[in-house]
Amino acid sequence: MILFPPAKINIGLQILRKRADGYHDLELSFLEVPFLHDVLEISKAENDEFLCEGLPVPGRKEENLVCKAMQAMRSLGGNEYPACRLQLLKSIPMGSGLGGGSSDAAYALKSINEFAKLNLKVNDLSAIASQIGSDCAFFLQGHACIGYGRGEQLEKWNNCHRKRLHLVIVVPDVAISTADAYRGCRPAEGRPHLAELLHEDISDWKKLIENDFEKTLFPRFPILGQIRQCLYDAGATYASLSGSGSAIFGLFEQATDPVALQKLPSRCFIREGSIAIP
Repeated sequence: MILFPPAKINIGLQILRKRADGYHDLELSFLEVPFLHDVLEISKAENDEFLCEGLPVPGRKEENLVCKAMQAMRSLGGNEYPACRLQLLKSIPMGSGLGGGSSDAAYALKSINEFAKLNLKVNDLSAIASQIGSDCAFFLQGHACIGYGRGEQLEKWNNCHRKRLHLVIVVPDVAISTADAYRGCRPAEGRPHLAELLHEDISDWKKLIENDFEKTLFPRFPILGQIRQCLYDAGATYASLSGSGSAIFGLFEQATDPVALQKLPSRCFIREGSIAIP
């Protein structure tokens, strides 16, 4: 069985407050990016095994979220299903804020559930996913979402635009850890809810919706602001940082002029394609 864990973008991210458990309460949106994905294959094996190829993944293999997903499912299912091998081909850059690791883990849960015929429902898998990573559960929903809490509390992003736009994703040669992104952040409450702002006309998002991490990351990594400005200069209706990583995306009414994108900084990872806005 072969699955294709997709990337995601966040249109808007509000950091509301610091919690007693050390996490932050957030409001953010989640939108899948089908044209940018990893590849995950599951097959029978003598012992549970995880293999990873493609783009480099830092850290020990045991720390990979796919391994944690395998361990969680084995703990749940015991020896009731045969051992499996998960082979991952990485195409989504790490530390980019595009959710590749969380997506891989969520799809590992889905693949093992089907492989082992555990018959777990989406809500069951989502509960497991939320223990692995804050945004893992999103990748099990099958639709765009508004996230609350750490990002694990999800509501469907109700249709208000039903529009297809051209999306350009640009990732510079910069990896930003979640801990690094939160360093120096300033939570703020009392703002309009993101779900309300997303109902406004897309042409107004530029002045209404922002990612709070931009306030601290742009001064420290000037290339991020440069990329966003390049996307606006190329005609983007809206451009922003995604999540807490280094990816900048731009939404365009129509496909971009390749010449305009040539002004982006060198050595950037660039992908573009069509995306549906709910």
